[in-house]
Amino acid sequence: MTKQPDGLDAKTQRRAVIAATIGNVLEIYDFIIFGIFAVAISKTFFPSGDEYAALMFTFMTFAAGFVVRPIGALVLGQYADKVGRKKALSFTLLLMALGTIVPAVCPSYDSIGIAATVILVLGRLLQGFSAGGEIGSNVAMLVENASGRNRALFSSFQQMAQGGGVLLGGIVGFAIAVVYGQQQMLQGYWRLAFVVGLVIGPVGWYIRRALPETPEFEHSVRQGPADSFLTGIKENFGRILIGIAIMIFWTVATQVSNYFTTYAVRELGMPVASTYVGQIASGLTLLLICPFVGMLADRIGPYKPMAWGAGLAGVLAYPLFKMLAATPTLPVLLMVQIAISITLGLYAACAPLVMSNIFPTRYRATGIGTSYALGVMIFGGLTPMIVTTLIQISGDKLIIGLYLTAAALLSLALIATLVRMQRKIAAA
Repeated sequence: MTKQPDGLDAKTQRRAVIAATIGNVLEIYDFIIFGIFAVAISKTFFPSGDEYAALMFTFMTFAAGFVVRPIGALVLGQYADKVGRKKALSFTLLLMALGTIVPAVCPSYDSIGIAATVILVLGRLLQGFSAGGEIGSNVAMLVENASGRNRALFSSFQQMAQGGGVLLGGIVGFAIAVVYGQQQMLQGYWRLAFVVGLVIGPVGWYIRRALPETPEFEHSVRQGPADSFLTGIKENFGRILIGIAIMIFWTVATQVSNYFTTYAVRELGMPVASTYVGQIASGLTLLLICPFVGMLADRIGPYKPMAWGAGLAGVLAYPLFKMLAATPTLPVLLMVQIAISITLGLYAACAPLVMSNIFPTRYRATGIGTSYALGVMIFGGLTPMIVTTLIQISGDKLIIGLYLTAAALLSLALIATLVRMQRKIAAA
C-alpha cells in the first residue's frame, strides 16, 4: 500500500474529499439522466413510427457516450497525471455541462428532422468524453487524500457519489412526473431534468475550484514527469486488463439499475412515477451502504465484501426479477431495486480501492480511467440495448436477471483469482 506523503492536515483532507464527492454527484447526475429518461428522449429525437426502433436508437445514442469514454480517459487522465487532479476535475465538470445543454434545448425531430438526432449524438459524445476523465481523476483525488487507516472509506465515496447522482435523478424525475403528469412529461417536460443539471453544474465547478492538490500527486511530480502516453500503456497494459475485468459486475449492475425506469414502464406496464421512486430507493441505498462497506474494508480488506456482493447477486438476481415480473407493484419494485443496490454497494464500494492499488501514482488517473471506461464500454454501455433486444427476440422478460447473474458469476471468479495471486505474491 502506498504511503501517504505529509502535506494536508486532516481537516483539509476531509474538505477536499467532500468537494470531490459533491462534484462527482453532479457529474454523475448529468450523465445518467439520459438513460433514466430514455423513453421520453426516444419520442422526441427519433421517428415516432416504430416505438421499439426509436427506443433502440436512443440506447445506441446512450451507448455512444460510453464508446468515447476511453478517449476521454486517456486524454483527460494524462492531463490529470501531468497537471493535477484538481484542474482535471474542474475541466471535466465544465465539459459535462456543455454536453448537458444539448438535450435541454435542442429542437425535436418533428421540428428539424435528422439534424436533431445528429445534435443529440454530438452532445452525448461530449458527455462521454467528460465522464471518461472524471472517474480516474476523482478516485485518485479520494484515495490520495486518505491515510492508511481510511483508504477504503475514502475510495467508497466514489460509488456513494454515483448513488447520490441516481438519487438526485430519481427525485427530479418523480417531481416532474407528479407535477406535470406522465403524458406532459413525455411530450417535453422531461427537459427540465437537464435544465436542473445546467443550474447545479456551475455550483460543482465552483466547489472544485477550491480543491487542494493531493500531497501524493505533488510528491510524485517531484520524483519526475508523468509517463508518456505510449510508455504508460506499455508498462501498465496488464494492470489495465485486470482493471477492465474488475469492472464487469460493477458496470452491468449499475446499468441494470439505471435501466429499471425503462424496463418497468415498457415491459411491466408500471406507472412512470413509480419507477422514479425505485430510482430514489436505489440511490438512497447506495448512499447509506457504501461508507459502511468502506469502513468494513479498511478492517478486513476489500476482496471479501466484493465477493459477498457478486455472490449474492449471482444467487438472487433471477429470482428477484421473476418475482417482479409476476407481481409488478411498487413494493416489489422497491424490494428488488434495494436488494440489487445492496449487492452493487458491497462490490463497488471496494472496487475503486482495488483499482487504485493496481496503478502507480504517476499513472493512476489514466490507468483507472482507461480501465473503467473500457470496462463500461464493453460490458455496461451496451446493457440496455442488449437486454431490450433479447427481450424483444425471445419474449422473455427475465433475460435481464440471467444477464446480471452471468456478470456476477464472472466477477466472483475474478475475485477468487486475484486473491490467489495476492497470496502467491505474499508467500514469495
